[in-house]
Amino acid sequence: MATQADRDKFHKIDTVIFDMDGVITGEAEYWSAADHTVLELLYSKQFVGLIDDTMLSVLHKSGAPVAFEHFVSPAFIALLRNNGINTNWDLAYFSFALYLIELIAEAQPRRDAGALFEKPFAPETLSVFGAMLPERRMTLEKMDSLGAYFMSFVRKRMKEAAANGGADDPAKRAAAFVKRVNEWRLERTGLSAPEFERRGPMWDLVVALFQERYLGDLLYLKDNDSRISAIPKLGTIQYEVPVIPLGGILSGLSLLKEAGMKFGIATGRPYDEIMIPLKSWGLYHFFDPRHISTHREIHEAEKHLSAQGRPASIAKPHPYVYLRAIHPDASIDELLEMPLPLPKELGERTLIVGDSLSDLIAARTMGARSAVVLTGIKSLEAVEQMRALDPDFILEDVSRFEDLF
Repeated sequence: MATQADRDKFHKIDTVIFDMDGVITGEAEYWSAADHTVLELLYSKQFVGLIDDTMLSVLHKSGAPVAFEHFVSPAFIALLRNNGINTNWDLAYFSFALYLIELIAEAQPRRDAGALFEKPFAPETLSVFGAMLPERRMTLEKMDSLGAYFMSFVRKRMKEAAANGGADDPAKRAAAFVKRVNEWRLERTGLSAPEFERRGPMWDLVVALFQERYLGDLLYLKDNDSRISAIPKLGTIQYEVPVIPLGGILSGLSLLKEAGMKFGIATGRPYDEIMIPLKSWGLYHFFDPRHISTHREIHEAEKHLSAQGRPASIAKPHPYVYLRAIHPDASIDELLEMPLPLPKELGERTLIVGDSLSDLIAARTMGARSAVVLTGIKSLEAVEQMRALDPDFILEDVSRFEDLF
């Protein structure tokens, strides 16, 4: 129950910045797209080319997406989020990474696989690697089974980091997870390649295949000259639904709007994607278009940094996407160099609404108020980690803002 102190704090707020996935939009179709992206990378002849009749049937099935839930899992989603990694591209990429590591461990001879991945990566690298497997006809374990040892490995390292005082450092958390993936590759295979990073040609391949799967051919080709995959796709985006019944979302947003609050969005999703649900569900009119910040703005700023010779990732939990939503007229350099935390008065008037550690870490870095909605949280462990970051408000879903009035 909200206390009077909660209400007094809430009544100072005049600007609310919403995340999308798990807050307004459901995530099931994103997870389905990630699942099928890993399936394609492993079983398509165009890539690794494993053989299994059931897997190949799912891969080539037309029409509505098949509920698969094989190569991603709620536990692995929770693990990523607990480590400050929160995009569905990451979900597909790191799920694929774990399966690839296991396959490399089986390659014959293994040293040739290591030498292959030490060369510059291209999509064809995966089909060449597939030929090194002694047996391509196989059904790979589900992620829950495959990832159990890896998750134990990561949690042990997390405890070591906590003992050394580094577990909550927002600048190091996601980078430490990526480092652990590569340490796991070394432990499982004894090889120094492939090096898994959240950039580069392997990452770009996974992102492109994911976007093809999620958007479908027609939408994907609106912004891209060509497709990579040989498999036609209708797109899972057309099956996206609100995270709670739409009436609850409309009720919550209407209440905030009637209180005179301004709305913005800060999401890692591409701009065109979020326009589809916002407009088709009748939510777009709540938001000021100038205060909508997406992957488009993140990409623009990362290009700017690269052009200056200082490439860097500024995806969540970096505060850039939130700052862009708050300050639409500021230049890229002004936002990147903005002193943080924000002035106390501005921070107390700004509320970040999210469902992940990334959102809370960014809000804390900015000195902004934070509200966690439980609709996108996948484990009790994640809830406890969020409580440890002391959010200002914890809500069952966005309709429960009424409890703060």
